[in-house]
Amino acid sequence: RRELISTAAAAGVAVAFGAPVGGVLFSYEEVSTMFPQKTMVRAFFASVVAALTLLWYNTSGTGRLTMFEAYTPDMPSIAEYPWFVALGAIGGMLGALFVRWNIAIQAARRDGTAFRKRVPIVAEVVAIAMITAITSFPSRYTRVLSSTTIRALFHSCEDDMTLRPDMMGLCAGDEPVLGTELISLLMAAALVRFLQMTITFGTGVPCGLFVPSLYTGACIGRCLGIFVRTFSGYLGLPASTVHPGVYAMVGAAAVLGGVCRVTISLVVIMYELTSALQLIVPFMLAVLTAKWVGDSFTHGIYDCCIRLRGYPYLHEPDDFTFGTRACDIMDEDLEFIYVKGATFGELLAKVRDTQFGGFPLVNSQQDKSLVGYVHTLQVREHLEKLVSVGIREDMRVHFAKYSQSTEAGAVDLSLLVDETVLRIVPETPLAQVHNIFRQMGIKVVLVARFAELVGMITKKSFVHHLESGHIGHITEDPAVEGRGGHEEPQALGEKEAEEGDKSKRRLGRRRKSDGDAPNVPGDAGGDPAGGEQLRLPLAGLAPGWQRKDSRRTSLQTMREKFVQAFSKSPVTTLRTPNSLVSADGVSPQTPAKPKGGKKSLQKWGAFSTVSWRHDDLRDFHQHTSCVLARGSRVERAMLAIIPWLIPALVGMLTATSGSLVEVASEWLSGLRFGRCATNWMA
Repeated sequence: RRELISTAAAAGVAVAFGAPVGGVLFSYEEVSTMFPQKTMVRAFFASVVAALTLLWYNTSGTGRLTMFEAYTPDMPSIAEYPWFVALGAIGGMLGALFVRWNIAIQAARRDGTAFRKRVPIVAEVVAIAMITAITSFPSRYTRVLSSTTIRALFHSCEDDMTLRPDMMGLCAGDEPVLGTELISLLMAAALVRFLQMTITFGTGVPCGLFVPSLYTGACIGRCLGIFVRTFSGYLGLPASTVHPGVYAMVGAAAVLGGVCRVTISLVVIMYELTSALQLIVPFMLAVLTAKWVGDSFTHGIYDCCIRLRGYPYLHEPDDFTFGTRACDIMDEDLEFIYVKGATFGELLAKVRDTQFGGFPLVNSQQDKSLVGYVHTLQVREHLEKLVSVGIREDMRVHFAKYSQSTEAGAVDLSLLVDETVLRIVPETPLAQVHNIFRQMGIKVVLVARFAELVGMITKKSFVHHLESGHIGHITEDPAVEGRGGHEEPQALGEKEAEEGDKSKRRLGRRRKSDGDAPNVPGDAGGDPAGGEQLRLPLAGLAPGWQRKDSRRTSLQTMREKFVQAFSKSPVTTLRTPNSLVSADGVSPQTPAKPKGGKKSLQKWGAFSTVSWRHDDLRDFHQHTSCVLARGSRVERAMLAIIPWLIPALVGMLTATSGSLVEVASEWLSGLRFGRCATNWMA
């Protein structure tokens, strides 16, 4: 499914902009979390098929893929590059403003809000369409299709008259029209389109981002180009080399880059969109500037939408600083399914009423040795199927494969156990946990110490801790209203300073330096001098989130079990990252040599190797190998062709639908102005 989404995204961008290479790069840069070589080749193949289909339909009537091909007679001079940087800064600020306003509007109208309860999605879409039509009618630049205006804004007045489109009053012969009146009209059109896209994006119809961003940037860039040409004439500089159409193209790239925060793919898309190879460097400069300026205020629109909807998406850990471990954020209050002891009705009621996606399978209530993981949906479907064939609810259920004794007449559910669930130890760094969730695509990992389950980390809980500032230094995006910002945590030792107790201040400083180290000498259970127990906030953590008191006990218990498993001596020293700690919680002056030999680890030898592959993927590979080994030539040929037929079909269907939309829009637009062609495909 992920591969198909990446392929479809590449084909869609290739059709929308006539940019097959840019579509592949956009899918790689913005859409796909994982983009292996196989996905890249198939996405490229789908883009090629989409481009060929688009050429065959020839909806533009020019026989070319380029939508806004523009002629640029001169290369921009070095003196113009600061203006391109200024366009990038303007695009970044407009993009940040759009993200902030649009996310606030989306938050006010999402499901469950008072607005959504009163206004259905269909009524909202109809209202936005009416508002767009009414506000677009007064100006000649917003009345026509956006692509028509963008094409005119991109072109220079020095183009050949036979190749030049309708310039809509932007040119006076071979010279561009200058003056404040045109600047006022273009700025008003940019403002109207910017406000329209602010309320449109995120509604029930997927629209209102790419083309309106290009339109807004093109209007602003054309205005800046007119200003630079006029200003150069006042200074006595050669104004004829300044082309407002070039500034329109750079401005379009800047605003779209400020909204989406894409870089490489956007530069390639703009090149394929305009065929302006000599503007690659201005495009790159404006897009990078827009990204830097926009990132200083908010994240991109896609990232903010993901956070607003609560999707468990993880970015690359380039900006993260992890100083904690898996045991610091794992969930210790778990619900289990035991190997035996439950009835059919109890288990069915449990999987029907729960909101969890699965349960860890352990031996018993006393023995928490991890056996595997049971997925709720699979168990519920299997049990409901058994109910339909007459299984009584008072019958016993067990997992015979993992039980030393079997129960006569019990229902065996051993085939529903996922033994390949990923297991980690409590000391696993969170940087590694982050890579596990991001690169492997799994949703849950179990934390076990010597085969005993001690906790669980889900992808959603990890993202929650990350965004809330509990781990790393990432906080909520300020664009998401009402969710960002934390107060500064109280400094360690502040309470003791107010009370004037020097001994407590020394204890606070020692705890601050020791971090999560167990009890130190002189600190009997955290009660200095036998007085009231001292509770200090944890440094570096956001307020309102303190680790449970049971977590320290849990870590101490794990240390004791670690010592007992490898030594027969009741008191053995164990070196930790913070200090030298013994099993009874006392730090000795000199480390004692462990007595006795290591305990056998054979009881854990039955556990399989950790693997993230699921049964369906393994079965698919087994089926593929069987077909390749014993299948006929036709079966082997079909197995090799089908993975390529799907991207080809996606590309053809995407190009067909895009062509139909474009032809229908042009035909309806011409019909509105009295130009009714006899052949609507002409």
